[in-house]
Amino acid sequence: LPEAHTDFLYSILAEELGLLGAMSVLVLFFLFIWRALAIGRAAEMSGQVFGSQIAYGIGIWLGIQACVNMGVNMGALPTKGLTLPLMSYGGSSLVLVCISIALLFRVDLETRFPEQSAVRVKR
Repeated sequence: LPEAHTDFLYSILAEELGLLGAMSVLVLFFLFIWRALAIGRAAEMSGQVFGSQIAYGIGIWLGIQACVNMGVNMGALPTKGLTLPLMSYGGSSLVLVCISIALLFRVDLETRFPEQSAVRVKR
């Protein structure tokens, strides 16, 4: 494989860990995306429109990036150069994913505990 540590990490992982490893990575990505969308829904229900849009956007962004990377690894899509979030070797990609996870944590914190909010919302 041309870029085994970046673009084709999922195929190497599936080769080394087998079906169980490949499916567990798939399930973990699904759970992560589901949780991001659930955080967005909770923020929307609590009236935090901006926080919900951030959470929805992060969930959809990472979900599409993971699906495209896995599609490239299976040969269903042409090579795009996208890294697998949280797994592939890529400095700027990893930094942006970590920042987006921190934003998700903050939206979740402000949704669960409104008194922890950085800005008081007048109701």
